[in-house]
Amino acid sequence: MNDISTSAPPRELPAVVALRLLSVFSADQAGAYREHFAALADALGEDVETKLGGFVADWATQGTPGVVVLTGNAGTGKTAVAEAYCRAAGVALPIEDALVEIAPGKRVVKDLSGLPDATSRASALRKALEPGEAQTLLCANEGVLRDALDDLDARDVAEVLDQALRHGAATSDRLTIVNVNRQRPTGDRLWGQLVDYVTREDIWGGCADCPFETGGCPMRSNAAQLRRPDVREQLRTLIRLGSGEAVPTLREVLAILSWAIVGPHSCTRVKDDNRDRGSGAFTATDGYFGRALGGGLPTSVAERSSLLTGMRRSGLGGVSDLEVDGWLRDASGASEGVRRIAGDPAVTRPESASAGRHSGLAGSESPLDRVRTAQGEMTFYALGEMVSTDEDLTRVEDGLEALVRGDGVSNAPAERLWRQRVFFEASGDLGGADATARRLLDYRHVVELVELARKTAAGGDTVIELNEIVRGLNFLVTGFSSPNEGLIVPDPACLFARDPGSFRPARPSLVHSQVQLDALNLRVPDSGLVEKLLDVDHVDVELQVDQAHDLALRITPRMYEAIREAAAFQGPVGQGVAEMNDLRGFYGRLAAHLHTDRSLRVADPDSNPPALVTISLPHFAKRNR
Repeated sequence: MNDISTSAPPRELPAVVALRLLSVFSADQAGAYREHFAALADALGEDVETKLGGFVADWATQGTPGVVVLTGNAGTGKTAVAEAYCRAAGVALPIEDALVEIAPGKRVVKDLSGLPDATSRASALRKALEPGEAQTLLCANEGVLRDALDDLDARDVAEVLDQALRHGAATSDRLTIVNVNRQRPTGDRLWGQLVDYVTREDIWGGCADCPFETGGCPMRSNAAQLRRPDVREQLRTLIRLGSGEAVPTLREVLAILSWAIVGPHSCTRVKDDNRDRGSGAFTATDGYFGRALGGGLPTSVAERSSLLTGMRRSGLGGVSDLEVDGWLRDASGASEGVRRIAGDPAVTRPESASAGRHSGLAGSESPLDRVRTAQGEMTFYALGEMVSTDEDLTRVEDGLEALVRGDGVSNAPAERLWRQRVFFEASGDLGGADATARRLLDYRHVVELVELARKTAAGGDTVIELNEIVRGLNFLVTGFSSPNEGLIVPDPACLFARDPGSFRPARPSLVHSQVQLDALNLRVPDSGLVEKLLDVDHVDVELQVDQAHDLALRITPRMYEAIREAAAFQGPVGQGVAEMNDLRGFYGRLAAHLHTDRSLRVADPDSNPPALVTISLPHFAKRNR
């Protein structure tokens, strides 16, 4: 990694310039593309080493003949992997997108999509797939790749592609296809590297006249906090939540990290604002804990990022907790760590703390503990003290306004910012990261889902968890919550007439069939070859019936939340439309696959207790004459 320290600090810190380019929430997105990455590499140092990059580099070194195809969304790192392959071969990444022989016996198609028409793409793919003793690395988006395979009528390769899309990676006769969409930046091996890439100390040495030491630079304060292991783990939880609804590309994660650290600022702006406005120039609104969720971005801009949208649905900052909110209004009973992040002068500056009223910023250590009010900038601690003990009605009303509403323009409500900061930096005071997630997120069971996914991947015993999932699913679709009868498959007409998870009470529904518990199993989507080639992170599971791939329900964080709430509370959960449609599709496939029970039974949630009721139809004997 580069050491950017010099005898004379720069006027503008190179890391800040680089992160502003990486933050693709603006018109200037040059830094998001590998072809324009040289300037960023000079500032940020060596690239993040992915498992896939290591695989192709080893392959290039060994010289084993064959074809490796990388397919996936833009921003997943395909071009970076191609660059790693070229670097291992001792050459630079080619400029053109066509099939290029970069070295004897080594060929690269940097981007099949970059070729001008279908004919040229089909021609390049044909040459790449020709049998021989050469190595060929080909990068292509799925749609372009599939169209080119159709043009070539290459059905055998298309079958390998389908397997790779389903399982993450597939290989056949010297051909390996990798679905890079299955790479997860939150994987154990990759996550730390990714955050280090933009926060490590050697790139944050400071610019000339930097106000960080006097508590005036929000950017360096953000980077410093993101070097903390507990803060990183909490951010990892949020990105895991978002990845349940979107493909978390490396480009998008780096953009979110960049926005969280620097936001719209530059070194020049930070220094000028500190000179003109003093210590109140920047507040917690500029903190990473709000910006990581899109704080400061217009809604129309934040919605462009599907990962960011998923993270915002976590509800962080909007979920009230009696103890956490109480610390804001009166931090005196909290731990020293909580009082420090609140800006209590008795903790941060005990030597200067004195009785009586003191400055609202007396205990401030950085912009992260300050909020803006109509009474001026002050720490969280001073705001809580003003709201709780001040006898001036105007000051109290101004404090409550800042606490609950903010300024209505750019300054978020102080209570929201406080909850967000506590989530990241005071999880130990709430019983650990797991308990903090349950208390401050709308998702109360995300931690259990991650644990379940990892246990499933390791081949552990999941009988208890499987019973809970069946209990919740049975209640969602029929109102009958017992798992003792196995998984109840309702008649499709009854299921489609009712919204699973809706706030309408469940009505008796006909039972199409049942799946016994011994025919059900849990699995993780990423297993086998994909684990060897990609950095994966097991954060969701699939409920599989009869070991059949097509009879599986993917249980993402939102789906798991609905299932667990239904099992625990036996009440309506009102989860998302997409998840409920997934349920309908799963049960529809089951009904088409399973034979209808010979007896006529009804799942009756109105009986006491709810039960499966067998209906006996009248039998008419033949009349003898």
